[in-house]
Amino acid sequence: MTIIRIRGMLSAGEDAVLRFHPEVKELLDRIREKGWRYSFEDVVGSAKVELDLGRLEFRLKYYPPRIEEFEEKGVYEIEAEVGDQPPAVLEIESIESFKVAISTSHAWRCATVDPLTKTITHISSVLWGGIRLGEGRQPEKLSEAREVYEVARFLLENGFRFKNEYVLEAYKELVDLFEGKYRFTLTLELTVDREKLVPGWKELKNDLAKFFYERGLLMELKTEKGPAFLLKKPLP
Repeated sequence: MTIIRIRGMLSAGEDAVLRFHPEVKELLDRIREKGWRYSFEDVVGSAKVELDLGRLEFRLKYYPPRIEEFEEKGVYEIEAEVGDQPPAVLEIESIESFKVAISTSHAWRCATVDPLTKTITHISSVLWGGIRLGEGRQPEKLSEAREVYEVARFLLENGFRFKNEYVLEAYKELVDLFEGKYRFTLTLELTVDREKLVPGWKELKNDLAKFFYERGLLMELKTEKGPAFLLKKPLP
């Protein structure tokens, strides 16, 4: 048997997470006080594991450079199949990042947060009518959907912010349902003036959402509908 060090996605419990990030305990205690549950996801760190290298099957993979990120060199990656049993973990050495998923009585994993950056990375849509495979129990009535709204409000009151426009849009949906906020339409016509300063379409949407949110407004960007808009955007 050989002891090696690995770095990447780990399966780690609460004790291990709090050993490296005790500051998160206060948030977890508040979640429990609300009667909600939580779990840890996307734990990234390093650990020492014990492996029998003679019984492993290794595969070498090559990933070419990504054109969209202007990388000049590709990278090689080695994969190993260890069998149907996990390796023995001798010691978790560090935990660099992780997410906390929050569940209520009627909404499993209705929100996820990154406690280290104080960002809300996901809020479930309570109006989605399709089947969400693997998401567990979801609200079936408006009274149950309010639980998701209460989780979102709790996070905002505790200093969390939205990661992107998609999370903000899911929150706006809850606000429209449970707060009955006044809304109005503002039409903007934009003209390119300084080409080098113009952001891409995705960045522009994020910037606009952030601009209005910092001024107490929730923005929903209305665009052309149909196949034509999917193929042609206002900006690259």
